[in-house]
Amino acid sequence: MHLGKINEDVFNKVICPHLGEKRKEVLVGPQHGVDTAAIDLQDARVLVVKTDPVFIVPQFGFKKAAWFAVHILASDVMTSGIPPQYAVIDLNLPPKIKDEEFEEMWIGIHEALKEIEVMVVGGHTGVYEGTDYPMVGGFTMFGIGEKEKLGMPSKVKVGDSVIMTKGPAIEATGLLTNLYPEYFKQRLDKEIFNEAYNMYWKMSCWKDGLIASRSGIHLMHDATEGGVFGALTEVAKASGKGMKIYEDKLFIHRAVREVTKLVNIDPWISISEGTMIIVTDKGEEVRGALIKEGIEAEIIGEVVDQSGDVTLVKKDGSRVKIEHPLEDPFWRAFFDLASKT
Repeated sequence: MHLGKINEDVFNKVICPHLGEKRKEVLVGPQHGVDTAAIDLQDARVLVVKTDPVFIVPQFGFKKAAWFAVHILASDVMTSGIPPQYAVIDLNLPPKIKDEEFEEMWIGIHEALKEIEVMVVGGHTGVYEGTDYPMVGGFTMFGIGEKEKLGMPSKVKVGDSVIMTKGPAIEATGLLTNLYPEYFKQRLDKEIFNEAYNMYWKMSCWKDGLIASRSGIHLMHDATEGGVFGALTEVAKASGKGMKIYEDKLFIHRAVREVTKLVNIDPWISISEGTMIIVTDKGEEVRGALIKEGIEAEIIGEVVDQSGDVTLVKKDGSRVKIEHPLEDPFWRAFFDLASKT
């Protein structure tokens, strides 16, 4: 076993074949490239559900960290096309947490949930030896919505548009500059640093998914570990469809370019919570709706065949196959900066 998420081989060998009793009302179960489960409620509605760790980084400040913990999970649920409405949270807190820190964190969770109209309906809270930041428990969100609005791999069709929001390495940029601000302040233009530092508040694609779902989507996926290129390959594999992506349609924020260049990582395969990959047959409508709401978006390609491969069409007309990265370079940069600072 390696640090981080288990690899696909372990998932397919150990977890996927052993899920307890099979239930026919489960429309979407655990699989790579799909962020939420979906259960048919037998009345034209579905229940969507997703669980993640409670991810709290005290260096951000407890309220700011709580916002991110909420939006990591809300973004995943929103990829289904159904907004989250209810939450259950299990807090297994380290003994070193102070009363005022806990209060600040909980109020931060409350305010972030209120912003997206989600209510905590149950959970567990305790302080235990052997626990530590950033993983301090488990967090589950649920949403109920119309079955016809649910995004599923089976809905992806040849001819669908592929949309990217915000560009690559949003999370890598936001996390690195917030964790090591002095390092980047000394090496970046002041305006670029401020843009990169405030990228933190772009590390959510809850709003992206909400807007897109109003027009209609076939499948959505947020670009977490493995970045944009990793997310594209995961969507292609989950749907069994091929994609053609155009290099001249890809865009990148200038602050992301400068930060990733400084730490020598490839932005296109770097962690990017906040970037949504949207597959839809209403490409221009979805793109226009996102831009109208101030979210950068572009149609970067289309679904082309049944191969499950992703091809990048370069500006010179040549073509290369996009492979899922073996590792996300963000972690190397993270640990390298930790040793330097």
